[in-house]
Amino acid sequence: MTDAIRTDAVATMGESKIAFDFHSHHRRCGHAQGEIPDYVEAAIASGMTIFGVSDHGPAYWLPGDHAQPGTQMAISEMGAYVAEALELKARYAGRIEVRVGIEADWIEGRAEDLKRWLNDYPIDYALGSVHYALGTNIFNQARWQREEPEAVFRAYYASVVRAARSGLFDILSHLTAVESYSPPLRPELAAELYPEVADAAAESGAAVEINTSGYRKMGGDEPFPNRTMLRLLIERGVPLTFGADSHRPQEVGFAANRVVALLQELGVDTQNAQFFRTKRGSTLSVFPTR
Repeated sequence: MTDAIRTDAVATMGESKIAFDFHSHHRRCGHAQGEIPDYVEAAIASGMTIFGVSDHGPAYWLPGDHAQPGTQMAISEMGAYVAEALELKARYAGRIEVRVGIEADWIEGRAEDLKRWLNDYPIDYALGSVHYALGTNIFNQARWQREEPEAVFRAYYASVVRAARSGLFDILSHLTAVESYSPPLRPELAAELYPEVADAAAESGAAVEINTSGYRKMGGDEPFPNRTMLRLLIERGVPLTFGADSHRPQEVGFAANRVVALLQELGVDTQNAQFFRTKRGSTLSVFPTR
């Protein structure tokens, strides 16, 4: 699953510092602030050695060029976005390694459309995200007043499994995010749904990000995925990476120290991150779990 190339964690006085962040946004998606260089400069200032540019891709499954201007870039923006990110990759060489990515939505029944769309651009990696369950955005708080939570949970996690098994993604993004604003997921239901997600992730050849927007959205001590899911992923040897899901430059690397502490709590060596090869021939930094 992994292709180790070199150690890529910064170890200082017996402590680890995460030196990479593969989930970021900027003004093109319509709900983030700043330009791409603002985020790259923030990564440099924080001491990172690798930074991933990964804005929300277009709503390829809907008609029109810019179907969702408040959440995603226009289809016609993709070429300019990738071109800018590639130019920054060259400009910042020697100061920081820039990876060019995209956060792509998994939409049921549209896998072939997504595959064609991803293949149109010379990106280093694709983040796979499930933002919709039963036709509604998972971050829509009003849905929980009118829908049966168990039906939503089942639909969401079934989509996550299918996204993982599609083979289209290099990183599986913000697993367990459906639980952001929901009623608590019953432990019995988690015990039923989570293992299949972990199995699919292990079979996918993708890494799973620890996404620290979970701390911001849930206001507690759990990222996405939560500890329960992380334990299952670690048991199966799934490589883990880091993504702050920044929507402002100052959020780059958000809560990385908390993730180090969490991984150490779960028995993961955070001083020896490694590279693994993406499906697109590039490399990403991960914490191996076996």
